[in-house]
Amino acid sequence: FQAFDAKNASFPLVAISPGSFLMGSERGSYDEKPLHRVTLTNAFFMGATEVTQAQYRAVMNVSPSYFKGDDLPADSVSWSDAVEFCRKLTEAERKKGNLPDGLVYRLPTEAEWEHCCRAGSTTEFAFGDDEGRLVDYAWFSRNSGNTTHPVGIKKPNAWGLYDLHGNVWEWCYDWYADKYQMGDQTDPMGPATGQFRVLRGGSWPFIAGYCRSAIRFRDPPRLQVHHVLGFRVVVGAPLAQE
Repeated sequence: FQAFDAKNASFPLVAISPGSFLMGSERGSYDEKPLHRVTLTNAFFMGATEVTQAQYRAVMNVSPSYFKGDDLPADSVSWSDAVEFCRKLTEAERKKGNLPDGLVYRLPTEAEWEHCCRAGSTTEFAFGDDEGRLVDYAWFSRNSGNTTHPVGIKKPNAWGLYDLHGNVWEWCYDWYADKYQMGDQTDPMGPATGQFRVLRGGSWPFIAGYCRSAIRFRDPPRLQVHHVLGFRVVVGAPLAQE
């Protein structure tokens, strides 16, 4: 991990240290419960922004997005295509010598995603509980004008990560479970199988309550047509289920 130089990466990345946090919400919907402590034992890098259309096209040679613009987040991307993007990017970066053996580009686990979104917070949003401040941090129903917006324009959270609230829903690696397991967990990855993959963070047509740090959504992994679906990448160790 120490051999990886993030400055040579194709994406702006933020180093995330191991740590623990409270995942979920007792005030949210049923699938956000129970509130539980999660410990992540491995360091990783998280993409500072959602993958843009220019970045997606450079790897995949196609651009499925409904909204058009190089700096806009890639939208209408299925979970399966996001995973394939990560596979191809890993292969290309390793050939260039920019990615040591033992590290891959991949989707974040749901726990990694919420850890990064919260950035040490325990509130409804990374910046606090006042949803009136969300306009400074996110593109959502109140200010989006029914479209996505270029990544990295709004304020970042305390760890320098942008657009974790709003803009496009972000795929996570995990299969969706309709409730969390009881008790403390270490490096959780969700169920071994399922029908839906997890989406996090809210999106441009959704109200503030659907952009909270704990909000969870799900869709079939091959679903592509929704203009609200995007993703960001992680650089870290491969996941056990991969």
